[in-house]
Amino acid sequence: MKTVTKLGALLLGLYSFSSQADILQVNGYYQGVGIGSTQIDVYESDSIRFTTLYGQFGYQFSRYFAIEGRVGFGLNDESTPLNGLVYTQNPQDGSLTSESIKSEIDSSLDLQTSIFVKANYPISIRADVFLFGGYGRNKLSYNEGEIRNLAESITGSDTNSTLITEQNYDEGGVTYGTGIDYRLTQRWQVSAEYQYFDTDKGDIYALNLSVNYRF
Repeated sequence: MKTVTKLGALLLGLYSFSSQADILQVNGYYQGVGIGSTQIDVYESDSIRFTTLYGQFGYQFSRYFAIEGRVGFGLNDESTPLNGLVYTQNPQDGSLTSESIKSEIDSSLDLQTSIFVKANYPISIRADVFLFGGYGRNKLSYNEGEIRNLAESITGSDTNSTLITEQNYDEGGVTYGTGIDYRLTQRWQVSAEYQYFDTDKGDIYALNLSVNYRF
């Protein structure tokens, strides 16, 4: 009976060790999907928020380092501040006068991308905290139909006036952030993080949740 008990304890110990060893085997390719909330400070004082969906693909070199890329887009439209100039040409001498206008128009987050290096620090067998840094880009596009209606409402039938608005928002720059990974099994992992995009036209913040599968 004692022999059976000892054998059972040994097998249980080996299973526990094997399970922990499996969880530690994190090297290799992984991919996943995530959902997030992105806040964009368009003019540093006006903010808009998009719910984002993204895919990600990466390679884990060791327990401590990985490289990862992401491509995503917004799921909703947001009313966005829009600045422009109305130029009016004098039919007599061809001279131009300008008048600034401000309005709001619907926009969508067409593209959100990032690629970065990720540094992990284990806090348990299953969980790591991490820091990451690299390059990111966010691209908005304004509703063309609304821009056309805005132009018609301002210039009317005056063929001497033209509305010129800013180009669509398209900002790239440094991105970095921090978060936590938790391995559910050897293959499946969930992550939660905070991401910041540093741009010339205003700050961009994102809170993201993702599920990853490791090959």
